[in-house]
Amino acid sequence: MTTPEPGQFGPPVPPPTPAQTPLQAPPQAPPTAPPSAGPQAYGQGAPYGYAPMAPPPVRRGNPGAAIAVGFGAMLAGGLLYGFIMKTTDSQWSYFALALALAVAFGLGKVGGRHPVLPLFGLLFSVLGVFIGQLFYIYLVVHQQYGLGFGEVFGSDFSDTMSGWHELMDAKDILFYGLAAFEGFVLTRRFGAAS
Repeated sequence: MTTPEPGQFGPPVPPPTPAQTPLQAPPQAPPTAPPSAGPQAYGQGAPYGYAPMAPPPVRRGNPGAAIAVGFGAMLAGGLLYGFIMKTTDSQWSYFALALALAVAFGLGKVGGRHPVLPLFGLLFSVLGVFIGQLFYIYLVVHQQYGLGFGEVFGSDFSDTMSGWHELMDAKDILFYGLAAFEGFVLTRRFGAAS
């Protein structure tokens, strides 16, 4: 018995192509460049089959410690502010801004992005300027009249406050406003950067 010729029964058969010839490897995709060894975005596979990189741990702030640090910066900054006013016998806006910067740095870096901390930055900055002015009054009264700390802030505190009120002018209101604004804004910026 003989085998029929191709195309003898049924439709004609096309001639064999090189891919269909026996004993030849199947066609392959063209070679590509290996993946780069550069940094990969989080969630994507790592190069060369290694496990994907884990995201960095989230740093949480500590609002309680931040308030304590801000309070300490307010007290230290206020006393330094009063001492500088006494030694220079003047009051500059840079002092109020430096005090707000010290308070905001402590609040923002320790507390992170907690939404209440900018309000504490505003409050502590204004109170720091107020403490600085009261300490300045104490230093002047102590030098001129020899009154002690207990007398200036104890039994004669109403006189101290009336003296503070008499010394207050538009420049002081500007300093309070600058300290409040910068305390709020800088606390938010330092908190976002941490």
